[in-house]
Amino acid sequence: MAQNKKRKEVTLDANTIELLELQAKREGRKLKNYMEYILSEKANDFQLTDAYKEMMDKTLDDFDKGNINFTNWDTLKGKINVI
Repeated sequence: MAQNKKRKEVTLDANTIELLELQAKREGRKLKNYMEYILSEKANDFQLTDAYKEMMDKTLDDFDKGNINFTNWDTLKGKINVI
C-alpha cells in the first residue's frame, strides 16, 4: 500500500542530533526512523478538550454574527511599529 508522504528538511544542532541518535539506538531504530516515529506520535497526541471546543464554537458564532473583527498582520505591524 502506497502512503502519501511529504518530504521536509529539518535543521538541528549537533547536540540534539547526538541525543536523538542515542535514543534511537536504545530503541533499536535508525535515526531517521526514530525521528519520524516520535514526530508522528507527538502529532497524534493532540487532543481537543471539551472546553476548547466550546470556546471555538462561541468564537466562530461571534464571528458569524459580526461581533469579532480581525486585523491582518500587515496592518497590525504598522500599528505597533514592527519592521
